[in-house]
Amino acid sequence: MSWAVSWSVRGSWRALLAAPPGGGADLATLDGLRMHRDTDVLLVSNSTLMVQAFFLMSSFLLANKLLQQRRRQQTLKPFSTFVEIMINRIIRMSPTYFVVVWFAASGWARGGSGPLWAPLVGAEAAVCRDKWWTHLLYLNNIIYPDDKCLIQTWYLAADMQLYCCALLLTLALWRVRRGALYVLAALLVGCVLLVFALAYVWELVPTFVLHRPEAVRALYRGEASFNVLYQSPLGNAPGALVGLLLAHLHHELRDRHVQLNNYTWFRWAAWWAPWLALAWVSFSPRMAGAAEGGAPGRMAVAALAAGERAVFALLVAIALLGAMHGVNSPVRRVLSWNGWAVLARLSFGALLLHMIINKSLLGSQIAPIQLDRQQVILEWFGVSVASYLAALPLALLVELPVQRLYRALRDPPPVSAPTPSPAPADKNHS
Repeated sequence: MSWAVSWSVRGSWRALLAAPPGGGADLATLDGLRMHRDTDVLLVSNSTLMVQAFFLMSSFLLANKLLQQRRRQQTLKPFSTFVEIMINRIIRMSPTYFVVVWFAASGWARGGSGPLWAPLVGAEAAVCRDKWWTHLLYLNNIIYPDDKCLIQTWYLAADMQLYCCALLLTLALWRVRRGALYVLAALLVGCVLLVFALAYVWELVPTFVLHRPEAVRALYRGEASFNVLYQSPLGNAPGALVGLLLAHLHHELRDRHVQLNNYTWFRWAAWWAPWLALAWVSFSPRMAGAAEGGAPGRMAVAALAAGERAVFALLVAIALLGAMHGVNSPVRRVLSWNGWAVLARLSFGALLLHMIINKSLLGSQIAPIQLDRQQVILEWFGVSVASYLAALPLALLVELPVQRLYRALRDPPPVSAPTPSPAPADKNHS
């Protein structure tokens, strides 16, 4: 009867505060990354490259779990494994996601007023009423891509699509050990070359050009670069492929009993990798001549559009590989803090709610405001705090109860056989 208490708020609170499941100390850094899902505006114009870290993390955790089964020599049925893992993924993401989409399509527009409420909130709520079904299919980034309902949910659709592809690829490479690294590396190179060809032929632009104020104001309507590179599974495939590469490399090194922490060159590479990733986000636009004035070369723009995600993902992978092998660094110590675990569990709800909160605040403004760097920082922190506070009841009342109910129905406790009662004594022999 454990399913009967799945909706207990007290039980959900204990699940929220519980210690992370035993993924090993080498994976503790991922909680810090999960919590920072929404902090990718630190470097403003080019910072959305940081979302590649989450595609990397998603595919890595998937492949790592399956490869652990291979190391334990457990048998695996590809079809049933695929169905089970995808159902788990859908159950994990969909209830909270669909509740927020339902609110955006129904009650959001009635929740406030102001001079900008109708064009900001009312218009987006109308799109949600027309496009809600694409969110249920996780195809909202592909079907009617110019119509934006909760624009941040393109990430959930792309992540589900890449998760499915990563699962199929991992199952296909199940019996291949060393060869899997070569296959995945070839796919990564092929993906980058394909994106380069599309960017060159269609004149697509890299991230730092894409997020100009005019495009943001129009919600990227008609922006081919946003649809083909930014929110499509193809444009974000490098992060997922690097995650698969990292998982296979990690297990290959474990099988060979190689401890990278013993190599000075790797310790230096892992220590510097996160700082180089931040530097890449900040300074990679200069490679296309962004700081020189005038129009950058077409070839350089296409090369940056194709390679910026792959380079960033590879640098993040080196840093994570160092954390797994015990390379000590300030970034590892900060991201491995146990306190991130609770915030990491709330990050999904915060991701879904932060744009609703942000647009509601803007739509209810009754006077012009001055927008400068200080104001942006203050508003960012305010929206972040409000998003995590709003994510708390969403987690306690929707996300965690559904997960507990699913686990209770999927893995019911074994029914113990009744203990036979002793036979009554024979009165004739007493």
